[in-house]
Amino acid sequence: MADELNDLQQEERPLLQRLRNSIFPVKPGDVLPVKMLKHSGFYLFAVMFLLISLVICGAVMFVL
Repeated sequence: MADELNDLQQEERPLLQRLRNSIFPVKPGDVLPVKMLKHSGFYLFAVMFLLISLVICGAVMFVL
């Protein structure tokens, strides 16, 4: 029962928040510098993923 409730709560969260929690989960006991590093690391990962995706799409469009 508790697992089903937890799954429903996970599904209600936005996609970006679910990804952030799966890649760099922030725990309540984390100190402020650790939280900041986890948040900035996730955003750096997201930006790099977006840029690499755009470069690959651009290369494919250029070839076609």
